[in-house]
Order: sequence, then structure tokens, then C-alpha cells
Amino acid sequence: MKRGVTLALVVILVATALGAGSYWLNSKQKPEVNPSNIDISNFEQRVFKTVTLKNGLKAVLVSDPSSDKSAAALNVFTGSWANPTDVQGMAHFLEHMLFLGTEKYPEVDGYQTFIEQNGGSDNAYTSNENTLYYFDINADQLEPALDRFSQFFIAPLFDPEFSEREQNAVHSEYSASLQNDERRIEDVIRELVSAQHPASKLAIGNLVTLNAPDIRDRLQAFFRQYYVAGNMSVALVGPQDIATLEAMVETYFSGIRDVDSDEQRYLQPIFDSNTLPMLVEIKPRREMRRLEFRFPISGTADQLDLKPHQYVRHLLGHESTGSLLSVLKEKGWAENLMAGGSEVTHSNTTFDIQIELTPDGLKNWQAVAELLFSEIELISTEGVQPWIFEEQKNINQISFQFAEKVAPASTAVRLAERLRYYPAQQILSGPYHLGEFQADPIQQILAQLKPDNALVVLVHPDAKTKQESEYYNTPYTTSALTGNAVASWRNPSQTAELKLPEPNPFVPTELTVQPLEREESILYKYNPQLVATGDNRVVWFEQDDEFKTPKTDINLLLESNIGNESVANAVALNLYIELVNDALNEVRYQAGLAGSGYGISLTDRGVQIRLYGYQNKLGLLLDTLILELVEHRIEPERFAIKREEYLRRLRNGSEDPVINQVIRRVNEWMVSNSFSLSDQIKAVEKLNAQQLLDVRTGLLTNAKLTMLIHGNMLEAQAKTLADRVDAVIPQQGTQSAYRKIAKIDNKNYIDRMNIDHADSAFLQFHQGLNSSLRERALYALLAEAMSAPYFAELRTKEQLGYIVLARAYPMDGMPGLILYVQSPTTDPALLQLYSDRFLSRYAQAISDMNEPTFEAYKQGLVTTLTEPDKNLFELSSRYWSNILENNSHFNTRLRIANEVDKISLDGFRRFYNNRILGDERHSLTIHQIGKGMGEDYSEHEENIIGFYPIDTPKNWPKEIKWITPTFNNLKAVKVAD
Repeated sequence: MKRGVTLALVVILVATALGAGSYWLNSKQKPEVNPSNIDISNFEQRVFKTVTLKNGLKAVLVSDPSSDKSAAALNVFTGSWANPTDVQGMAHFLEHMLFLGTEKYPEVDGYQTFIEQNGGSDNAYTSNENTLYYFDINADQLEPALDRFSQFFIAPLFDPEFSEREQNAVHSEYSASLQNDERRIEDVIRELVSAQHPASKLAIGNLVTLNAPDIRDRLQAFFRQYYVAGNMSVALVGPQDIATLEAMVETYFSGIRDVDSDEQRYLQPIFDSNTLPMLVEIKPRREMRRLEFRFPISGTADQLDLKPHQYVRHLLGHESTGSLLSVLKEKGWAENLMAGGSEVTHSNTTFDIQIELTPDGLKNWQAVAELLFSEIELISTEGVQPWIFEEQKNINQISFQFAEKVAPASTAVRLAERLRYYPAQQILSGPYHLGEFQADPIQQILAQLKPDNALVVLVHPDAKTKQESEYYNTPYTTSALTGNAVASWRNPSQTAELKLPEPNPFVPTELTVQPLEREESILYKYNPQLVATGDNRVVWFEQDDEFKTPKTDINLLLESNIGNESVANAVALNLYIELVNDALNEVRYQAGLAGSGYGISLTDRGVQIRLYGYQNKLGLLLDTLILELVEHRIEPERFAIKREEYLRRLRNGSEDPVINQVIRRVNEWMVSNSFSLSDQIKAVEKLNAQQLLDVRTGLLTNAKLTMLIHGNMLEAQAKTLADRVDAVIPQQGTQSAYRKIAKIDNKNYIDRMNIDHADSAFLQFHQGLNSSLRERALYALLAEAMSAPYFAELRTKEQLGYIVLARAYPMDGMPGLILYVQSPTTDPALLQLYSDRFLSRYAQAISDMNEPTFEAYKQGLVTTLTEPDKNLFELSSRYWSNILENNSHFNTRLRIANEVDKISLDGFRRFYNNRILGDERHSLTIHQIGKGMGEDYSEHEENIIGFYPIDTPKNWPKEIKWITPTFNNLKAVKVAD
């Protein structure tokens, strides 16, 4: 029997509610003139231009007068697959080295300091075929930032001292990932790849692979070979006009060497001809059960007009009734399925299918495989149809027309990536573009998805293994695939349960932007207004007059403390929400394909729901969701499966990255409703279906409803939506719900952990005095100013570890600062001594800081706080966060920015000396003692003085209070004895 609301019912509701419709674009939105030389949507207001410099560098320029930030990204068309055989990790190592000084700007931390001092951020990544560098910054500082950034690619120093040190940073990055199961699995696959293919080499690198006597010479040779203009693309985004941006790119990037360089394409077979079909069984650290198929296929970049691999991915990964995943779920064999190829590439690649199995699915994994090949056969014989292609094409066209603006840095990264593969004219439209339907390319992809062309990967805790991978020590075993099972895969029986998808009922049929109900104003900006109030509900509404798209955003909170009252209530509500999501999976999937969707989660305030998408189908999605939330029928089979899945995730928490576990420990101490993994596991193990129904009743009958409806909707329509929710949910609550935060007194507390990991870690959390706007401003400014120098000293100069950060860490409006260092070589007591030494030195740095430098930090933070919202989703998010903290003026960030403006350099010095170094310091320190570091820790911890030991989260000394931070105020409640 089908679980939850059926899609057939949704189709009927759509037809009844909407009648026949047609795809319609509001042509009035199109700007009269846009001189871009690339394809843009009818609603695009920015100006684009592509150019090619004389040295061969491709560039795309984006002028966005509404932006307060500028950004740049440079993509080098070379990645880890270009590594020399005897220096594995070279490309990644080079990426690290370029940040450490150039001939023109030799300071090792000068670039990062300049970027962060001016409100920006920077990063880079190395993939198989590309290495990309990017930053964003206050718009008026784009030119000096480009001067520094471009020197990476013109005259880097490759300082021998830092060349040796940065190898340690690469090794620390490698070490931090040693227990990551995805990396461990890939290390096994690397060993099975053909030795002639570069994917058979370690991409990240470590001290062993980078230990070449002439490493600096090899580094420079690699740079000279691949870091040339014809092998690069750059993107600039900012409020500057196109002529100014073009002048900047000419000025700063024309100096990159113009040397002939062929584009890197890797056309050798990924697997040797006699390797496949093969079964590899892998034993993970986490509790996981996965069946994966990797089929080698040819590159995808030569068929971007048709994208046949995406068509096949669409059908194999579909989740509607009769889909492969749906059938596997009905049998109780699978929890999730993902299908698809890798990123766009000219090189040979693989088409991958991952199936997350249940324990019963693991027992029947060969039958699961047969169903997969039966599905592939069904698609090949019946599923290559024009209407499916045309539906995808229609959805893509709508998505392109109404694609929303994102952050300048994200825009720059996307465009620099695309310039490698798409014609310049299509760098915006290319990912959405589909030409005319052709069956043959789709059939060619399907023909490669055969058992004899498969690497089958079976990952499970009980795998019988015979060997370990070289770099990650992953246990695995391989065997040839033969016998009756494979024979049945070659000629799978047709399963009547498997069916092709029906037309998607959530594809929007009308895209009208409704006329504004009130007059626009260039002087006044409207905010949400209350349109319904009462003891049990509050409804806010704002008809969007800024982005003018056919989309709407709905936020809904069923406010209740029931989830905060006990760990049993919290896990029961979480599991109930998972069952609701499970029942609505088909509806959610189809809506998501068509550009709409929802999220539902348990928060500290109750159950929160967010829906986002095209207005003419969003009401239907809301009705469907609310009905299922209120009336979901718990089926024993799904309850058992989802409870086991929940337990597995909790058990796997001990394998989370070290930084995640340490921060989770901080939250267990500081937040009243943060329950330990062990307590959650015990509570879930005791759960039964009746407990879920009881907690649902408690939530629905005692909740207070708060809603925000924002977007392409009229007030009467919004009220009707709110009334429909009100009619279904019998909420009777009147009280607001808040979790509590521990208020640290004037002491420094210390806790110790022993995570099963080789890395040690040190975390120190400094808490503000209250939730006032000035406190928030002070801690945000401190994080802004301290981040770059903390990173430069402890990571770059001292080489303590790869993960080093100083970041603001507010909790429900209570400001705070986190310092964190993770190291594979140094115990946490010594890490703390290094950190303390930095804090003492930084006091002198602040004392020596001049007014212009201090003002630059302030302006950088102010620009970030006052940056305009880039799309409807961001604006709705800001409205909603202000509603939740009871700020009906919707100006929290602006008011914090005003407080930043008021901070004087002398006041900032006093704040630092008193709160970070002095008697007014309120801190919690966590020491994670890495495996094998106990002796060193015992020796060094004697030097850590003035700290009060604590050991069990929530077990604070009696003088600690639990408080409820409120907007610009503080309400304290003494902790119960």
C-alpha cells in the first residue's frame, strides 16, 4: 500500500484548483537595453561581457550596480590529474603555495590580511582537472585586491622556508581526512583504476609523496608548464561598469605568460580491459551499507547541447511511484538512491549509481542489482521518449528565466568554471540549454550501463577483507563477477512494479508576476506587516516589490517547548518528522524537480516549515504538507526502518570530523536542549509508534502559529493560505518558546575529550556579557580583525595543523568567539600555549594599530552587515530571523552596523584586554587528546594554570545561570539546584 499522500491525488488537486494553464512570461520585466554579448534571461538586470586578452586569457565581466561587494575567480585548467607520477599531490601543494607571498607583495600573510581587512574572504580548491582561486571584497577595494591576486599567477615567491612548512599543512589536511569514509572508499577505487590513468595516484598529497629533494624546482617547473594564460579563465563581478572592469582585467592579468599549452584531456581507459566486471567489498569505519555501480563512459563536454547523461540520470534517479527507488523502498531494501555522472569533462569519466541499503537490502544486494539492470532495460526499451525530454527542457527554460542572483563570489566561481567548457555566449544559459530531442545519444549512454562494464562496490560493516589501501588503510577485497547472479543481471527479468514516471504535476503553468497592491517608492522600503493576530497565531505578509519574480517564500513555526522538555520528546518529534518526509518523498521530489520545495525540522522554538517556489503551485504543496503532518499514519515497517536509520546516524556521530565533535561538545555544555549522542541513542531505542503520536498531539494542540508569507502573492491570497493552515492545525498555545544558554561567570573552565582520532584539537569559546547590540558588534569586529593573523601565525608560521580558525560564534543572540586549532603532531595543551602566546602578542598588535587600519576593519564588517539581499530567499530569511527575535523593525543587521561605527580604537583595546586577556574573561576550553599524545599532554598540561576543570556536560557549578537571550537585552533565570 502506498504511504502517505499519493501523487495521483496531487494531480487531481492541481487540475481542480488550477484548471488548464499555459506557460507565460511577463515580458514587461525585460530591460529595454542590455548590451551583454552573451545569452541572458528576460529578467536579467546585470550586464555581462566576455573578452579574450592578447595573451589568450579568457575573461567574463559582470557589472552589477546594486552590489556592495566585488569578487574575482581564476580557473586554471589543470588539476590533480596532471600530477607528476613521482610527486603525487603537486597540484594541490602548488595551490597552497601561491597564497604565501609574491615578488611584488612578499608578506606571507599580506594577501589574506588585506582581503579580510576589507570585508572579504578568499579560498581555493583543486579538483581532478581544474584548480580555482577566488575572493570577494568591499567593492571599492577591488582594484588593489586584483593587483595582489593577479601576482599569484605572474610572480609567486615559492619561498624555500615556506615550501617546506606548507608540506606539513598539506599533510595535516590529509591526516584530518584519514577517518573520512568517503576518502577511504575513494582510496580503494584509486588502487583499482588502471595504472596508466592519473586517477590511480593520490590527489591530496602528504609528506611522503611530496618528499622530493628538488621539490621547489619541481614546483616551479609545474607552475611554468601549466599556469599560462591560454590555460586559464577569469571572472570579475562588481558594481563597476563594464569598461572599468575590462580595463582592470587588461591591466592586472595581461602580465600572465603567453605560452602555448594544450588543454589537458585524459582519454586513456579508467579501468584496464580485463578488470571489469569486478566486485570490491569495503569495510567502513561508520555503520553504513552501500551498493555502488561505476560504469566507465566517455566524456560529457562534447554533448552539452543534448546532455544525454542528464536524461539517463533523471530517469534512473527518479523517485515517483514505480521508480527504482520506490520499488526498493516498498521491499524494505533501500533508503536512498543517487544516479549521475561526474562534473562536465572532456576526459573519460564514470556514470555512478549509489544505493543506500537497509540491513535486509544488504542480504538481497544481488536482487537489488538485478532490479537496477531491469530498470535500465525498461528505460532503454520504453523510456527514451520525446515528451520526457521536452518536460526537462521546459523546466530548464523556466529555471533559466527565473534564476536568482547569488553572491558575487559564487557568481565569479561558476562563470570561471564554465568558461572552460561552454561557448562564451552560453556561460549563463549553457547548463540549462537543451537542443532538439535525439534518441541515439541517450541509447549510447544506456548501452554502457551493462553488467560487464561495471565496477560493483559493496560497502558494509561485515565485509570480509584481505588487504588494506595504501594511503588510508581501508580494508577491502576484490573478486571477479561471474556465475548465475551476473547472468541474471545481463538478462534481467522485467518487473511489473517498475514503471516510467508520469508527467510532473508541479511544473508551473503560469508565471505571472501579480500587480502590486500598493504604490512603489524609491524613498521608502516596505517591510512585512501583520495581517492576522490572535492569542494562538501571528501572520506576517509582504508582497515582494524588489525582485518581482513569480516565486513565493513561506515560513511557518509551530511554536512549542515540547521538544525542549526532554530528550525523549526531542527524538520522538525528529523521528515523526522523518516519517512525514518519507511519506511525502514522491511529492517533494516532483516539486523539487519543478523548482519548488520545502523543508521541515525541529528547532529550539518548535517545528519549523519553509516552502519556496513558484506561487501557483506552492499553496497546493503547503496543503499537502500540513495535511500529512497532522494526519500521518505510522506504518510499522516504515517506523522500524526509519528508527534504525536514525539510530545509525546517531551511532555514526563518533566518526564525524573532529571539529564537528568538539563543537558539539561545546553545545552540549552551553545549550539547554543539546542532548548527548548516548542519551539520544538510548531514547530512540525505547521509542514506539504511540510515543510519536502522543508527542504529535502535544505539539499540535499546544503550539502557537507564526507565519511569514513573502513574494508573488496578494494579501487576500496570503490570508486564505494562513486560514487553511489554521483550520487544519488545532493550535491552542499562547506562550513563546525559547531554549536557554549557560551564562559563564568570570572563570575559565576546561573540559577534556578522547575522540578516537590521531589528531589533537584545542577549542576556546569566549562568551559575551549579554545580547546587547554593542556586545554583538564588539565580538563580530574582533573576529573580523583577528581571523587572518591567528591563521597566519598558528597555521602558516608555526605549522601546527591544517584547520586553524578564529570566528564569531553567537548563540541565540549571545555573542561569542571561537578559537580552534587541530593538529596531527601537537597535543592540545601545547596548542593552547601557542594560542595564548598569540593572544598576548595580539594585544600589542592592537596597541600598535593605527586609525586607518582599524577603520578598514570596521568598514569591512559594516559592508558585510549592510550588504543588500541578492534574492527573494535571502530577503525572506532576514525577515524571518528578525521575526523570531521579535524585532518588528527588521533592522537587526543595520543596528549592529551602527554600533560597529561607534566603536573607537581605544574602546576596542580596552574590550580586548578586559574580555579576552583580563579579569572579565568568560571562557570554556575543550582539549581533545589525540591517540598517542597522552604522554606529551601530561607533560604540557602542567603549564595550563587558572582553569577550573569540568567533565560532564550540563553539570556546571551552582553559580552558573541559564539565561534566555532576547533582542538587545538579557533575561536571566538561575539554574535549578
